[in-house]
Amino acid sequence: MFVVHAMLGNAAVAAVLALLALAIGLACRSASIRHAAWVLVLLKLVTPPLFSVPLPLLPASWEAEPPANELSLFSASSSGTNRPPIESATSEPLGGTRYRLAGVADWALAAWVVGTVAWFVWQGRRIESFRRRVGRAEKVPPEVAEAASRIAASLGIANPPEVKLATGIGSPMLWGWGRSAVVLFPRDLLARLSPEARDTLLGHELAHFLRRDHWVRVLEFLATGLYWWHPAVWLARMGLEAAEEECCDAWVVGGLAASPRRYAEALLATVDFEAELRRPCLPPGACAANRSARLLQRRLVMLLDASRPGRLRGGNAIRLVLVAALLARPVLSAATPEAIEPTPDPTVAEVPRQNLPENRAPIKVAAEPRAWATAAAPGGILTVLARDREVVLRRPDGTTRVLGPGRPFAVSFAPGGQRLATAGPGTRVRTWNDRGELLVEADAPDAARAIAYTPDATQLLILDAAGGLSVLDPQTLAVLAFFSVEAPANSIAISPDGRTVAVSFGSWRDETGRVECWSIAERRKLATYSVSAPVGAARFAPDGRTMVVGGWNGTVFWLSLPSGQLLAERQLTKDLAATAAFCPDAGTLPLEPPPIPPPLVFPELFLRPVRMTER
Repeated sequence: MFVVHAMLGNAAVAAVLALLALAIGLACRSASIRHAAWVLVLLKLVTPPLFSVPLPLLPASWEAEPPANELSLFSASSSGTNRPPIESATSEPLGGTRYRLAGVADWALAAWVVGTVAWFVWQGRRIESFRRRVGRAEKVPPEVAEAASRIAASLGIANPPEVKLATGIGSPMLWGWGRSAVVLFPRDLLARLSPEARDTLLGHELAHFLRRDHWVRVLEFLATGLYWWHPAVWLARMGLEAAEEECCDAWVVGGLAASPRRYAEALLATVDFEAELRRPCLPPGACAANRSARLLQRRLVMLLDASRPGRLRGGNAIRLVLVAALLARPVLSAATPEAIEPTPDPTVAEVPRQNLPENRAPIKVAAEPRAWATAAAPGGILTVLARDREVVLRRPDGTTRVLGPGRPFAVSFAPGGQRLATAGPGTRVRTWNDRGELLVEADAPDAARAIAYTPDATQLLILDAAGGLSVLDPQTLAVLAFFSVEAPANSIAISPDGRTVAVSFGSWRDETGRVECWSIAERRKLATYSVSAPVGAARFAPDGRTMVVGGWNGTVFWLSLPSGQLLAERQLTKDLAATAAFCPDAGTLPLEPPPIPPPLVFPELFLRPVRMTER
């Protein structure tokens, strides 16, 4: 999923760059600048983001919403004690919303992949068909070859492409990449043009070669196949077409000092010739002299004051800035939060006891906001409540502290319960003391999804959305080791000896799930245990001989280690796995299977005599 997240991030940045390119097109008359702006849009789509740039632009009070695929950690309410979960009769469970969102996302991703494959297959067949047509093309007469060589020398092209005559094409075009690039000229059009008009069209195609527009066609081909659904791609293609034609026209009239009238006549003759063809062939990757009739009027007007394109000042510095911008992935984060003073819970109102009758009925106070998960630290010193838009730390004296900014996705208590660590929002990883004060923070390689301390508190493991497992120093959050599992995974749990980490896998769409056990020191998979339900969380018994596996559907399995033999299976409540995934130290998954309830027996059905009558 890391590739999908990176591509979606590139698509979002490309949309902003497309709006910027549209603004530049309205304010700038230079075709070269407009062309560079649209090329930047396509480059951003195919450039991998090699490093992230945090942008603390959001207010400290803003809270980050979890992605749709991470809402499963809060799909049901739970408690660190044995009290029943709080249910709402009017509100829809968050799990159902997560299911619908995940289903839509999966269908959208499938359509994306199918469209991409179809695009490359379709365009690949067209390219192969046109390549055979190029193979049948003939050499031009000697006078045309000499004219092409003369024009290439005037443009400063040391190794010009070969010029050939082809049939079935509507206009001259530059086709191919690298040394295989060739200028194709329609056979029947050549007889209609005067030598001067012919030279202007040859100069136009050689200007495409000089500007390396045929390489831009390769970029267009890749970007369109990968992002066929993105409007910025099609806007960039139209913008590039207009800018390239204007630049090449400027080279013909301004650089080669050709007659604007003769050049305009050549363009009109090309349009007339193309209109006579029923199906003119224009393959992918071709730079044609007249690819769109809509641009013809604008081009003819621009020929009146066309001049040779100049070079941009500070080109090297601009290139360095653009490369850095292409390789960066901006990540919006909240600003540094201000100190939050402990305040009493506003939902609980104090009622003065004076002047109240003794037999008066008790006054009802407002209930606390609903919590999707409630996790108690070892020993019950601290309690963490995961609500809709916040995660709250409650101390024994009743004071609360919001762990923010943003809502963490997972919490883990250090042994002893004096400290805790949070994963999220986004890539943020933070540690806190028992008063809810921030100690250290760092960033994971991708969106942090789960977190867990080792039993000796010497290591802190982070699971991210891309399947990466980072082993950190709990004091400094420095990276000690890193390895990857298959993504996406739901949660992690560490064995009592601190040598093994159990990674839970399973989506609500699946009928089965699994738990993979990995060696932390050796960074290799030790075993895989499959069960008949999607796994949300797992828990080791204190002796390490049993593993409890909790499914998102409420099914709990007890497995013997290391064989993985199924010891018991019970249908319990869904909140057990939800809280265990949110906090592996909550201990909500029971270590011992509850007894099987006896079957319902109705004695009266067996003791009542039955009288048979004959008719």
